[in-house]
Amino acid sequence: MDASLSVLSHADGSCEIWDKGRGRILCGVTGPGDVSSSRRIFDRANVFFNINRLTTKNREEIVATVRVPSSVSFASSSFDHFLRSVIEGAIDLSAYPRSCIQICTQELEMDGPGDAFQLNGLCLALIDAGIRMRHIFAAVTVGLSCDDNQQKILVEPTRTEADASSAMFTFVFKPSVALAGKLIGAHTTGQFTIDEYKKAVELAERHCFSIFDFYRRKTHEKFIYYWRTMP
Repeated sequence: MDASLSVLSHADGSCEIWDKGRGRILCGVTGPGDVSSSRRIFDRANVFFNINRLTTKNREEIVATVRVPSSVSFASSSFDHFLRSVIEGAIDLSAYPRSCIQICTQELEMDGPGDAFQLNGLCLALIDAGIRMRHIFAAVTVGLSCDDNQQKILVEPTRTEADASSAMFTFVFKPSVALAGKLIGAHTTGQFTIDEYKKAVELAERHCFSIFDFYRRKTHEKFIYYWRTMP
C-alpha cells in the first residue's frame, strides 16, 4: 500500500491511496468553512459526504439494480452510513461550531471491496487538512471463505475472493496503548459464527498496527519534504 498527500490543489487536505493490483482511491477534505444558515448547527460542525464508487459494468448487476435493489447495492448503502458514523465520531465536531466540513471520495480503480481503502484514505486526508480529531483510525477488510472444506480468513481479499466468501467484515480500530488497536466499529455482511467473528477481529487487529505505522511514515515524509523545500 502507498499514498500521496496534498494531491488536490482546491482541497484543504487530500490523499491518493493505492495498492498495486488492488485499487486506487482519491479522497478530499474541505473545511471547516462557512455554511448557509439553514444548514448551520449551533454547537458543532455539519459534515457533508460525497462517496463516489465505480459503476458496475456487469450486465446482470445493471439489470438487477434497475428492477430490484440488489444485495450489493444494499451493502454499499449500509456501509456508507457506517462510514459516516466512523468519520463523525473521529472528528472533534464541537471544535468547529456553525461551520461545515466537506468530505469526498472517488474510486479510480478497484479489484475487491474498497471499504477499508475509503476509510484509510479519508483518515490521511483529514490529517493532511489539519482537522482536529478525537482519534485517528485504521480500517481492515477481512473475508471468510471455505476452500476444499477448509476455512480461510483473508485480509483485503480481491473481487474474486470476496465473491467466493461467505462473510465479509470491515473492522475499524483506533490506537491503543495496551493493544495494537482498539475496535471502535464493525460492518459485516453474510453468515458467520461467533468464533469466526472473533478470529477475524484478531487477524484484523494484528494487521491494523502496520496501517498506523504507514500513517506515521507518510505524514513524516510530507513534513520532511516541505522542510527541505523551504527557503
